[in-house]
Amino acid sequence: MRRWILLNLYLGSGLLIFSIGLLILGSSFMKIWFYIFGWWSLIFIFDSVNFRLKETSPLYRSPKKFVFMAFVSVFIWLVFELFNLRLQNWSYHDLPYSLPIRWTGYFFAFATVLPALIELSELFLNIFKDKRLPAYSFIRKKTFLNGSVFLGIISLGSCLVFPKIFFPLVWLGFIFLLEPINYRINENSLYSDLEKGRAGRIYSWLAAGFAAGILWELLNFWSSSRWEYSLPYLNFGRIFQMPVFGYGGFLPFALEVFALWSLIQFIKEKIDQSPVFKIISIIFLLGLYTWIFHLMDMFTVK
Repeated sequence: MRRWILLNLYLGSGLLIFSIGLLILGSSFMKIWFYIFGWWSLIFIFDSVNFRLKETSPLYRSPKKFVFMAFVSVFIWLVFELFNLRLQNWSYHDLPYSLPIRWTGYFFAFATVLPALIELSELFLNIFKDKRLPAYSFIRKKTFLNGSVFLGIISLGSCLVFPKIFFPLVWLGFIFLLEPINYRINENSLYSDLEKGRAGRIYSWLAAGFAAGILWELLNFWSSSRWEYSLPYLNFGRIFQMPVFGYGGFLPFALEVFALWSLIQFIKEKIDQSPVFKIISIIFLLGLYTWIFHLMDMFTVK
């Protein structure tokens, strides 16, 4: 296994160079699939670099968990696709006409979100692991935790009721809503880090969000099958397809992904205790993916 992880640096780099070469040569296939080829190449590169730096990486620790991570990454992103049905902040253009091919593209593109952020956060943790913050003891207070949940509900509700005004709150609401839950169930929690004055994980995920955001937009820009943004305000100064102020949203988005991933791991531990529940959960998620893919085709794909 160790040899394969080390080899992934060269396999990922070779695949990335090959993909860029086909794109430059005008391959119609690669124009459509460049985003997916590019991101999976980078994920394997990042994983190999992580292993070289620390003798461990997400793929090395557990290939099975890595596959699960990619599978639920689709769920995590589709949560935001559901919100976008109301917000209409982005739309997809020039996707494959064939439904099976298009939905396969959805799956493998959305499956990169969580692995990319986890790999990048582990890379940045090498820089930020010893960073400290003041210890915020008020985090443990019931009034703060309940207030955070209430603020999360208000944030997400506001962006749905008044999308043209409060649409940015979709990138904050899940932090306020889920972090108190993760804290109370003793799962990985950023609130727990704040309580103890540990800044490493928080800084690492913020940096991962910003770095991933740049890479998301860069790879999307060079793909013919792409998304485009149309915001009610601050819709100017574009870098690639993203308005410049939009890049700020990638930072809290990464923290939301962290909170969702922490809660999902807790739920998975409970579900794993029953094979029946595992099968039901997989069937439920596949059905959910199918339903939201259909909604995207109807309302988000142009």
